[in-house]
Amino acid sequence: MSNDLVPASLRELLADIFEITPEQITPELNMTAVENWDSFRHLQVILAIEGEYGVQFDPQRIPELSSVNLLLEELQKKGATL
Repeated sequence: MSNDLVPASLRELLADIFEITPEQITPELNMTAVENWDSFRHLQVILAIEGEYGVQFDPQRIPELSSVNLLLEELQKKGATL
């Protein structure tokens, strides 16, 4: 799947935190595919997304949001403007 399906703002945010290029951010990208995607950076991602998009994730769901696609789906459920 193309990284065009990931909004540029989210691509830049994730690339910055994971220290990878924005071109590497695709919907299929997940925790197992990114060496730097550990629990600390996962929390950084969640906090950055909440701040960027003005949403708040359910703490019970946060550990489950382990791929770009799942993050996108959750943002859409929250009504975030992407």
